[in-house]
Amino acid sequence: MVAPNLQDAQTPPLPTPAGAGASTTVSEKPDAERLALPASEISQSVPKIEPVRRSLRIVSAFPAKTPILGELPQRLKQQLPRTTGGRLGVTVYDPGTLINVEDSLNAVKSGTIDGAFSAPGHWAPDDSALQLFTSVPFGPDALEYLSWFYFGGGESLFQEIMKSKGVHAMLCGAIPPEASGWYRNPVRTIDDFRGLNIRAFGLGGDVLRKVGAQVRTLDAGGILAQFELGNLDGAEYSLPSIDAKMGFQKFARNYYFPGWHQPVTMFALAINPKTWTDLSSADQKTIETICGDNVRYALTRADAEQFEVLKDFGLSGIQVRRWPADILDSLKESWKEVVREKSVEDENFAKVWEELQKFRRDYAIWHEISRL
Repeated sequence: MVAPNLQDAQTPPLPTPAGAGASTTVSEKPDAERLALPASEISQSVPKIEPVRRSLRIVSAFPAKTPILGELPQRLKQQLPRTTGGRLGVTVYDPGTLINVEDSLNAVKSGTIDGAFSAPGHWAPDDSALQLFTSVPFGPDALEYLSWFYFGGGESLFQEIMKSKGVHAMLCGAIPPEASGWYRNPVRTIDDFRGLNIRAFGLGGDVLRKVGAQVRTLDAGGILAQFELGNLDGAEYSLPSIDAKMGFQKFARNYYFPGWHQPVTMFALAINPKTWTDLSSADQKTIETICGDNVRYALTRADAEQFEVLKDFGLSGIQVRRWPADILDSLKESWKEVVREKSVEDENFAKVWEELQKFRRDYAIWHEISRL
């Protein structure tokens, strides 16, 4: 058992006797009741939204219905008209409805669309430096990574790389550690990876290739289709709350942790440079502020939601497992090999990696003396 207390949590609570004052969760109450205000008073407190006079066209890599990930660009759509008094809005397009996701960065650069929302590694999967701005295997957690990004030089490196690709970009979301993946059968030794067909993304996928796995890159729909056809032995995708909505548990019943491949995952908004410079400084700052708040929203909401999902998985018979220490050690050694190779192949990767490691060495001292 990964967490001993999870077993107790999986025991369904006894039904509340009639008349015993059964409580209702906040999410089950109407907004008016929850806020203890008359509905008419609530409607008066909502600011009037003026008709949007200009709308930016943004393509998202995630369908709007995807928990958390699909909601982040929608928060721009909801908040920009309010905060700009209707001066500026956003129209968000699901993947594949306007252009293909893999073409989104070129579409932003050419001005075909105004912006794109995704994990940076999706824009250029062959650009290993951008992968470091998506996730770092065995790397920093969210707090450490964001400290480096905002105050340790990471942001300027990111913007420099994105400028070289012809777009303006900013961080616009982040989630805590993902699950490590769904597997049809238990993986008990590092050699068990050899020959397995696994869906994996980014630098974590490079590590799995090192240990002998056949790695494929698929979206959620592709993962389900290949599981159903029997062509996948395992797949990592995202957080438990997101994985549950995708339905991967129908095909694989072994769910592994920790998410060594993505201790934190970053998401960004890329905007056409002319579109960006045409905006007023106030509108630019508003977009940056909403994107910054997306980071707070996604990190805290995601961490708050995962326990209940794991509890439900346990009740349905899914085996929630933790990787043995020897497997994690072997994966970490393979990651070191990947770093050495990428640093030789890619000057930008070497530069970003060196700057991140400099920050982490100093941060480790502060972390050691300041934490219990």
